Amino acid sequence: MKRTRELSSREKIIRAASELFFKHGYHQTGINRIIAESGVAKATFYSHFKSKEDLGVEYLRERDRLDTEAVKAMIDGIEDPYKKYMSLVKGLRDHMIETDFRGCAFGNMAVEITEPSHPMRKEIRQHDDRFRSILKEIIRDLRDSSPEYKKINVDETVDAYHLLVEVALTASKNYHDAWPIDRAVKAVEKLVE
Repeated sequence: MKRTRELSSREKIIRAASELFFKHGYHQTGINRIIAESGVAKATFYSHFKSKEDLGVEYLRERDRLDTEAVKAMIDGIEDPYKKYMSLVKGLRDHMIETDFRGCAFGNMAVEITEPSHPMRKEIRQHDDRFRSILKEIIRDLRDSSPEYKKINVDETVDAYHLLVEVALTASKNYHDAWPIDRAVKAVEKLVE
């Protein structure tokens, strides 16, 4: 029988905050609720995080780590460059359905935290940059895979693909439906025709 490691207090706090921030939003989630959901004492919370903002930054870092791992797992093992290129946008459909059309944790936070110099906005931009970096590598590989793709402008295609993903996530959340993802899949296909 495999033994599971017990979560540390810090991990319990981050896990509780992750669920609450994603489901209810950052501003609608108070520290007392996070403390109650995590099952730690208030003093324990403050020994790990001096403020809700510090916890928000850590939440985004953890989401970035998990999202990056998920994206890499999604494309890992796909040999065909075109299938790899399409896999990211196609994967959005499952994500949206699984999360009841809650959207993107980073997009949701960006709506709530509007000050450009805010530490959480820095984490949001870094997440987008990390996704764009993975996307750039995939598109470059596609361009180099066959003469039919040699005219792909990698930077422009990265920009357009990223924008399509962002808009599709937002529209899918707004309509509580997968049709925006389906339209984005078609648009991403056309980017490399």
